[in-house]
Formats: sequence, structure tokens, C-alpha cells
Amino acid sequence: MKKIIRSVNAHINGNCNYRCGFCFARNLEHKTMTPNEWKPFLWNIYTEGAVKINFAGGEPTLHPQFIELCEEAKEIGFTVSVVTNGSLIDTEMIKEMKGKVDWIGLSVDSPDNEVEKAIGRQCNGVNHIENVIRVADLAHENGIKVKLNITVIRQSWNQDFSELIHRVNPERVKAFQVLKVEGENEDRYDEFSITEGQWEHFKRNHREMSLSNGDKIVFEGGDDMIDSYLMLDPRGRVMKNSGNRQSFVPFSVISEDGLTAAVDARKYLERGAVYEWGSNNE
Repeated sequence: MKKIIRSVNAHINGNCNYRCGFCFARNLEHKTMTPNEWKPFLWNIYTEGAVKINFAGGEPTLHPQFIELCEEAKEIGFTVSVVTNGSLIDTEMIKEMKGKVDWIGLSVDSPDNEVEKAIGRQCNGVNHIENVIRVADLAHENGIKVKLNITVIRQSWNQDFSELIHRVNPERVKAFQVLKVEGENEDRYDEFSITEGQWEHFKRNHREMSLSNGDKIVFEGGDDMIDSYLMLDPRGRVMKNSGNRQSFVPFSVISEDGLTAAVDARKYLERGAVYEWGSNNE
């Protein structure tokens, strides 16, 4: 039987050094598990057909054994991706990641650093946009592919991201409509929410843009994201966002019934979850 769910997002760390007001995962537990504790979860998911893992957070590079966890996943056979704000990645870390990490996903919300600073995407005076470009260059120099994740918010829906995208030169770009998740960001969501008309405006302005590899930007509206991601929290529980509400169910749900027990397979496929990320996705 063909396996449908080929990827998983593991939120390995609830800590973050940024304070993005709209973050849908800002109330995750700060407890972390070691690579040995994660190992049975990873093996189970891999056996069930998922061959790509996205380590996320919080900020995943704050996990005390981040590199070892990437190495463990790589040894199992995963294509390894990291979704990060990039603030802690330097030349030394990128060299440690080489051979253990296949993709670095860098998050931005605006091509204007003053906007990024105002919404909380900054720490220790770091210019986020300049840093994203720096980390993208380091990744490419070390054979790591780059994905740019754009969250479209009230402060950026009418901005042009094309210059930034060309400079970062990513292999993949995803633009997300800012998502409300009760239990996580509902207290500040109205500061960042956009209308369907504003979302359509952003898509029209960027739809025809081609990346250097010929690919187009992938757009995900709020409804596209609901129930279409297999997500684990720092304790290995399955994170659900059904009805725009955060909830958690035991890992046994997928270990007993398979990965499709936690994900709407139709929506997973329709949002383009499986793409050419490496040699192990069919």
C-alpha cells in the first residue's frame, strides 16, 4: 500500500529568542527531549512512510542537542530540514550542519527590517533581513538548500518581496496567510490578520514570479493549513489545529492507526506537501 503522508514537522523546542506577535506555537512546552528520547518516535514515523522531517520550534537551534538530533534523523534515513529564524546560525554551526541538514527554511514576514523589528522578529540588535541573506549564502556555500517561508500579515500584504526573494535565491518559497490558532495567538491575532481580498492581492502580485530553478511560489491560505500538517510537540505528542484550536493527542494515535489518523490526506496532497526535496521522496 502506497504511503501518503511523507513528511512531519517536529517542534523540538518551545523556547524562542524572537517574540513574533502572531506566532502559532509560542505557548509550546519548554521541556526538550534528547535524541535518544526522540529516536523511537522518529523510527515509528519513518516506518509508517514519512521520509522528510522538519525540525521547528520555538527556535530549533536553541535545543541543547540540536546537531545530534539532526544527525540521528539523517542516520535513520530522513531528508532533514530546519525551520529557523537564523539568528544563531554562524559559520561554525553551518559547518556542523553540513551533511546532516538538507534544507534550511528561513522565516520572514516583510522585506522591510523595520517592520520585522516592530512585530518582534529581532534579538540582540540583529537586522533580520540582512541575517536571512547571510544565512542563505552560508547554506548555499555548504551545499544546503534554502526555503523561504513568508507569513503574509497586515503589515506586509501590499509589499513586494521579489527583490528579497531574488537575493536569497531559495530553491523553494512558501507564502502563508497568517493563521489564528486559539490557545496560541488569539490575543494578538487582530493586529496581524488580513482579509481574503488582501490575501488575493498578495497572490496576484507574486503569482507570476519564477525562482532561479523555474519553480513558482507556493501559496497556503488559512484553511489550507488546518489539519494538513503532521506535527509533533516537544514531548512527542501530536499537535492538532482543527477548528483553529490548538490541541494535543497521544503519539499512540499514529503509532496504532498510521499517519493518516492525524492528518487530512486530501488536504495534505492538495497543498503540495510532497515535492522534489531529495532522493527518498517517491
